[in-house]
Amino acid sequence: MSSFVVHHFELDGQGGATQRSDSELPMVVPETGCRWVHLDCFAEAGHDWLLGVSGVPDTVVEALFAEETRPRTVRMGGGLLLTLRGVNLNPESNPSDMVSVRLWVTPNFIVSSRRRTLLSVQDIVSGLLLGEGPVGSADLVATLTETLTGRMAKVLTSLEDELADLEESIGEGIESDQRDSLVQRRLETIRLRRFLIPQKEAIIKLAQESLSLMTAHQTAQIHEAANDITRYVEGLESLRERCLLMQEEFANLQAEKMNARMYVLSILSGIFMPLGFLTGLFGINIGGMPGTENGDAFWLFCIALVALGGGQFILMRKSRWF
Repeated sequence: MSSFVVHHFELDGQGGATQRSDSELPMVVPETGCRWVHLDCFAEAGHDWLLGVSGVPDTVVEALFAEETRPRTVRMGGGLLLTLRGVNLNPESNPSDMVSVRLWVTPNFIVSSRRRTLLSVQDIVSGLLLGEGPVGSADLVATLTETLTGRMAKVLTSLEDELADLEESIGEGIESDQRDSLVQRRLETIRLRRFLIPQKEAIIKLAQESLSLMTAHQTAQIHEAANDITRYVEGLESLRERCLLMQEEFANLQAEKMNARMYVLSILSGIFMPLGFLTGLFGINIGGMPGTENGDAFWLFCIALVALGGGQFILMRKSRWF
């Protein structure tokens, strides 16, 4: 395969596919059979090849190789332009850093592009090599949509479990790593929600725009994916509210701890304030101070300070200051 072609298949209509070489890349949009060419967006050669394919509008090429994308479905150039995102399940990656896949679909030709590996695409490739994959372009789109949506469930369930563990640990005390974990979970929720809302709209529009291409079963798959996305968005709304409530609870617990410490300091200050006044008063070195001629005056003064402090403590205790 060339540097810009990730996959090039000719579907056999039975769930299998034949891998094709670079020399067999079409230069005209096929009108029979079903070809799927999956491209690497980072390779300029792929952009140049697609511009040279007769029947593919320049607007489609630019959309497939755009740096920034947003989930959408739109009819363009006699085909259906579809941009979807899937959770990032690549090793050492954050699932909320979603990976996009762009497709231009006609009845006999699919050209797609990606910037990072998407496991849902790899699942389809594996199915085709085993003879258990999609049978045509519409089936490939329906399968990809269903697979992308299905992989999100595990990520959202994991996120919900982590938040539940945080909620249970709040009563046991606040640790700095708990606060950091909560902030991270909230950011993941926001990022996922940011892409899932437009993805829901894109999938709903896909179900409407592809009626002429898809069978009733394939349309039902798309509708089911749209329903799942709707549930996920609602779940993310709930998770976001829980994150906000936990942040408020963290703030409240922290404020309570601070108030308790300040209260103890205030009590100690109240007890030692008159004692400090007396020790300061008796510390001045001028004539006329009582007890200067009495050898036991120091100890008597210490006993008086202890009695005064104890009396203050008892008085505060009876007044229920603490």
